[in-house]
Amino acid sequence: MDNRLLIAAFENKPYVEGELNFSAEDVNTAAINAIKKELNLADNASVRDIRAVENEAFALIEEAVDEILPKKLDAVLGQFAEVKSFPRDAEVVFNIEKVGKNRAKLTISKGARGGIYRAARLDNKYFGLSTGVQTVAVYCTLEELLLGTMSLGELFANIQEGFEEIVYKEVFEALAAGTPVAGYPRIKGDDASIVSTTKAGLGASLDKVLPYVKQYGVPTVFGSAVAMDLLANPGDAYHPELEDSKDRRQIGIIRIYKGVRIVELPNYLIDNSNSAWAYDPRYVFVMPSGVKPVKVALKGEMYIQKNVQAVGSEKWEAHKLIGVGLAMANNFAVITVTDAIIA
Repeated sequence: MDNRLLIAAFENKPYVEGELNFSAEDVNTAAINAIKKELNLADNASVRDIRAVENEAFALIEEAVDEILPKKLDAVLGQFAEVKSFPRDAEVVFNIEKVGKNRAKLTISKGARGGIYRAARLDNKYFGLSTGVQTVAVYCTLEELLLGTMSLGELFANIQEGFEEIVYKEVFEALAAGTPVAGYPRIKGDDASIVSTTKAGLGASLDKVLPYVKQYGVPTVFGSAVAMDLLANPGDAYHPELEDSKDRRQIGIIRIYKGVRIVELPNYLIDNSNSAWAYDPRYVFVMPSGVKPVKVALKGEMYIQKNVQAVGSEKWEAHKLIGVGLAMANNFAVITVTDAIIA
């Protein structure tokens, strides 16, 4: 079976291939019909017939999910994390190229009359990462998919959002902790006056760390709206405060601080009590472009397994080997805004 049709159904997008032409509204029906054909299931298949092919059906779904899940995670995390897939039997290793280049830049010295100069070797570092099984509950059965009471797009959204939540939280915990694996401390990580401030003092803290982050790339500031809602540009003859007021009126925070882009990180509730957030809103991250200190590994194939509950009900669970780690801590800064509290 061609995974492209399943992927189009997952993404609710039109599918065109040769004589086949399905709109976004029809692509789910077309994909379900293709699954039935692959499994030799009749339109009026009994529950017993459906149960007999459940594992084969979800194996088809697993393969298609594995193909697009890394891209979806990269779309969410790609500004500060490298997402990479590894075969199940492969060693999980990331090549940290810019460690060697930055060391060389810092140790090039003035040349002698003969034109000889001293520089560090442009060696690379390799970062290994351990993985563990992460599980997302999928409240959907094959019968629901075949009957059309749940679409493939809804199934994939369920899987994607579950793994996004898991990886997203681990990424920001890694960034917030900032424990360096490559042997270098986080920018000003030992200076409490810089890394801990109030909303009113955030601009002053940014002014101190931005020159360092700029040595590694064009900086971008990421954080929650509640942490950055008082951040403002100083007034001068060009009246930037007028632009700041417009930004606050439209999106709640300013877009540019002294030429540096400000990006609000999406945050969302992760429990039904409305008390737990995906990441602590007090953290503000100052990251250089092109340098992704967090590494996310997706290893092996996804496995969707039926889990029968003690009370007789059943659910399906998607299992995936995932690892998240911080490879470098010396090229970004983290500022804790102590009064950034969501009421």
